[in-house]
Amino acid sequence: MKIVFAGETHSGRARSDNEDAIGWSPERGLYLVADGMGGHASGEVASGIVRDTLLADSGSVDLETSVCNAHRAIVSAAGCDSALNGMGSTLVAVRITGAVARVVWVGDSRAYLWRKGSLRRVTRDHSFIELLRERDGITEAELRNHPNRNIVTQTLGLGDPKPSAVNVGLRRRDVLLLCSDGLNDELTDDEIAGVLREERSPETAASRLIACALDHGGRDNVSVVVISYDGEDSGTLQRIGQWLKGKRSG
Repeated sequence: MKIVFAGETHSGRARSDNEDAIGWSPERGLYLVADGMGGHASGEVASGIVRDTLLADSGSVDLETSVCNAHRAIVSAAGCDSALNGMGSTLVAVRITGAVARVVWVGDSRAYLWRKGSLRRVTRDHSFIELLRERDGITEAELRNHPNRNIVTQTLGLGDPKPSAVNVGLRRRDVLLLCSDGLNDELTDDEIAGVLREERSPETAASRLIACALDHGGRDNVSVVVISYDGEDSGTLQRIGQWLKGKRSG
């Protein structure tokens, strides 16, 4: 399995602090983006707790359990320091095992799959806007300009979040993009696709995505992790596994 990746984070043009956190453990196939909230220092603390918890857990528990551990760690830290009350974080994380990517998320940080010249959103935001999309079928333009577009319905550290998860069978030359909403608030999916179409390396793609978000206003912190997969197709590995199973039982 060959994976090449790159990640960047930027405070944006409107803020001096950066409440996003990115992280990875490539030897364990783990990559993540967390977007903290709660104001200045506490948002940064929350996203840092998420990052550190997932990296510490990687390899010892499944990804959903690790995400729930991060939620409890934020709650515990806030309970020990009144200055941190109300802090929370969104998260999107992926663990790649063989040719399968397990994507887990809470909130509106996103994962996209770039495959053969086409971009597909893997995650579905836990947000007020996504509820409107499902209920009323309003257009993408209406969603992007809605006054409540940044209201999330699930957050680590607050309430009782339920992580969502999906498995993605990978194919050779697939690219996974993880990002905070500072990217997709500034760029449409078509604009994101345009960058991935032109930039073949994760490093140049990550840098240009950040630059484009800043050029479009950079009103929020913006973070991306770009992961390029060049291993065997998931279908090929599945067929090999079935063949080996048949040989053992024959």
